[in-house]
Amino acid sequence: MTTPEPSCLVRRLSRYLDLTDRERALIAEMEKSEVAVAAQQRIVSAGQPTGDILLLKSGWAALSARTAGTSEVCLVRIYLPGEIIGLAEIGAKVDPHDITMLTEGHLCRFPHRRITDILTDLPRLGALFQAIISLDQTALRDRLAVQTLGSARARLAFFLVDLHARLLRANPDMGRRYRLPMRQSDIGNAVGLTTVYVNRLLKEFEAEGLIDRQRPYIRLLNQPALAEMCGHVNRFDNMDTSWFPDPI
Repeated sequence: MTTPEPSCLVRRLSRYLDLTDRERALIAEMEKSEVAVAAQQRIVSAGQPTGDILLLKSGWAALSARTAGTSEVCLVRIYLPGEIIGLAEIGAKVDPHDITMLTEGHLCRFPHRRITDILTDLPRLGALFQAIISLDQTALRDRLAVQTLGSARARLAFFLVDLHARLLRANPDMGRRYRLPMRQSDIGNAVGLTTVYVNRLLKEFEAEGLIDRQRPYIRLLNQPALAEMCGHVNRFDNMDTSWFPDPI
């Protein structure tokens, strides 16, 4: 009998802990209510009462923000397969931002009230979720610093390297090549550059032997050089689990 392939979330979490049967069962419960979603479908609406926690099982999504009085959009966060949407906003009564699918995909809904059960019944898994939220916030601060102080080259380099590092969490054997299902205009909205500038920089990176492109795939030919260019640190490489309680 063939053993089912672990889900993206199990693969991500298993990088940090040897999950128990009870912890795996809880994750399986999180993944029960799977629904298909279309590209450009809004899955979270700003100003609406906070809904369920969402597990993005497949596809890419983006959290967007708008400047008051303008139509300009900034893609603040890209969500990847196996990532959880809504944990960072769990203390809010209303959703602060729109989240829209960049591609078609599948997501699973998990009621907020079950988070209490996780913290009570499976405190080690709850601690892992809290650690992930913390490291996510640290990584977002890194990105904010690059966006504020870095050059255009540094901003694009950080974007490419960070996506690769995050995809590796669920796919450790992925290598240096990954699918980038985003238009150059979307990339520009994520890094604060025009579409023309993004196109120019990608061509420069190719000419310098830093990347190779075969749309929609991109290969990081010199990841260390790109990481040095932008000062990227993979915060998830050094998660501190020493304070986690023993599994129940």
